[in-house]
Amino acid sequence: MAAGLGGLLASGQRTKAQAFSGLLGAARMEAQQDIANRQIETQREAARQSLYGTALGVGVGAGVMTGGIAAAPAAGTLGASAATAAGATAGTAGAAAASAVPYVAIALVAAYALNKLFG
Repeated sequence: MAAGLGGLLASGQRTKAQAFSGLLGAARMEAQQDIANRQIETQREAARQSLYGTALGVGVGAGVMTGGIAAAPAAGTLGASAATAAGATAGTAGAAAASAVPYVAIALVAAYALNKLFG
C-alpha cells in the first residue's frame, strides 16, 4: 500500500508541475502580447505627432508661398535706428504669425481628418 500511495503522490506532483508550467507559458505569452501592444500604441502616437508636425510645416509653408506671411525686414537697414528696426521686426513677426493662422488651421484640420480616417 505504501508503494501505491507514493505512486499516487508522485503522479499528483507531476500533474501539478505540468499545470504550473502551462500557466507560466500562458503568463509569458500574455506579457509578450502586452509589450507588443504597448509598442504599437507608442508607434501610433509617434506617427500622429509626426503627422501634426508635418501639417504645421505645410501650413506655414503655404502661408509663405501664397504671400500670406510677410518676411521680416532686415534689422540693419539704412536710416533706421536699432530700436526702430527691432520694433518693426517684432511688429512684422506678430503680423506674420497672425496671417499664418488660417493656413495652419486648414493644415491641422486636414491632418486631424487624415488621422481619423487612417488612424
